[in-house]
Amino acid sequence: MTTDFWELSKGEIYLFLLIAIIIFILFRLLNRFLPFIPVRKKIRKVLVNYLPVIEMAVWFVYVIWAIQYLWQSNRLFALELSVILSLFVLVVSWFSLRDFIAGAVFKASGRFVKNEMVQTGEFSGRISGFESRNLILETEKGETVYIPYSKILGNIIVKSHPSENVLSHTFRLEIAGVSISPELMERIKVAIITSPWSSLKREPKIRPVDSEDKSVSIVEITVYAISSEHFVQLENYIRSSFA
Repeated sequence: MTTDFWELSKGEIYLFLLIAIIIFILFRLLNRFLPFIPVRKKIRKVLVNYLPVIEMAVWFVYVIWAIQYLWQSNRLFALELSVILSLFVLVVSWFSLRDFIAGAVFKASGRFVKNEMVQTGEFSGRISGFESRNLILETEKGETVYIPYSKILGNIIVKSHPSENVLSHTFRLEIAGVSISPELMERIKVAIITSPWSSLKREPKIRPVDSEDKSVSIVEITVYAISSEHFVQLENYIRSSFA
C-alpha cells in the first residue's frame, strides 16, 4: 500500500470522526434547547418525544454512508471501521433511547397519573409531569426532581392517596436538669405516638443535640401528621410534658 493511500485514509478517518462529533454535539444541543424553541406547544411536544428516534435514524444513515464510501477504497479498512462505528452508534443509541423506551413502557402501563403521590427509591413527591425521558416529581419542600425512567423501572413504587399524605415537622426541645438517656427518648416517642395528632404511618425521629449549656439538654424531634394544623398542638403537647 502506498504512502499516499495511507495519508488519504487518515484524512478520511479524521473526516468521519469530525462528522460523528458534529452529529453528537448537534443532538445534545437540540435536547437542551428544544423546549425553548418558539413553536406551538403540540409541535414542540412531538419533537421532544421523537427526537431520540430521529437521532437513531441519523446515526444509522451515517454508518451506512461511511461504510459504502470506504468500501470502494479499502474493503478491509471499511470492514474494521464499520465495526467500530457500529459499536459507537449502538452505545450512543442506547444512552439516547433507554430512557425514552423505559418512559414509553412506564406511561403505557396507565397506572400513574398527574398529581398522584408516589415514592420510588430515595425520592418521594407529587407527580407534576411526564417528559419523554424523565418523570417529574415535586417534593414536600417544593423542589423539582427529574428522575430518568430507566432508574424507575425495576424499582418498587409506592402510591399514596393525596388525602393520606404524611407531612413532617421538626423542632428542638430543651430539657433543664435532665440528661438525655435512651429511656427518656423512648418516653418522648411513646408520648408522640399515643397523642391524637400524630400519624401512625411513620415513627417519630428523636436525636440528642450537643448543647453549650451543660445544664440544659436538647433533643431534635421530627414528628409526622396528616395535616400541618396538628403540628402546633403536637409540639405544644410535647413541650408541656417534658420541657
